[in-house]
Amino acid sequence: MTKIVLFLIGCALVLTAFALVWPLVAPLYAQLQVFCVQPLLGSELRATVDSEGIAVYRDEKFLTRREFLSFGGLGLTLALWLMTPGFSWKRRILWTALGLIILFFWHVLGLWVLIAFIQALEVKRAGGLMTLLYSIIAIGDWVMPVVLWGAVLLSYRFWGSGAAP
Repeated sequence: MTKIVLFLIGCALVLTAFALVWPLVAPLYAQLQVFCVQPLLGSELRATVDSEGIAVYRDEKFLTRREFLSFGGLGLTLALWLMTPGFSWKRRILWTALGLIILFFWHVLGLWVLIAFIQALEVKRAGGLMTLLYSIIAIGDWVMPVVLWGAVLLSYRFWGSGAAP
């Protein structure tokens, strides 16, 4: 019982620290996403970082925005990995880094799908499959950290060292 309480307190502390640092890091994180997704966009589309998040324009017409708050799964990833008992700190940092890298690519994919979704809405071609794909990406921002964390813990439990929270 003590391990679970310490895990939850540690997660709360990491999430609090993340919330305090996030306003400083968010614009840089968003700019890195824009750098990665811009080559995938047509020449008429432009993604920029503003005070609220990533804004997408076609020529000068505003299309959509992905707000900084949609990247909150980063804090959850940090909290889960850094506070998992039973792992050495070296292993915690390794899994944290891998989790953040995977989540970054998930966010780039999410931005790209959001742009495709908005373009499909404009030409009235956003059917059920496109809506489902966008919903999965949006929910995945919060679910992906838990899925990755759980998969690694299960693999260690069944095939690895047996370390578990």
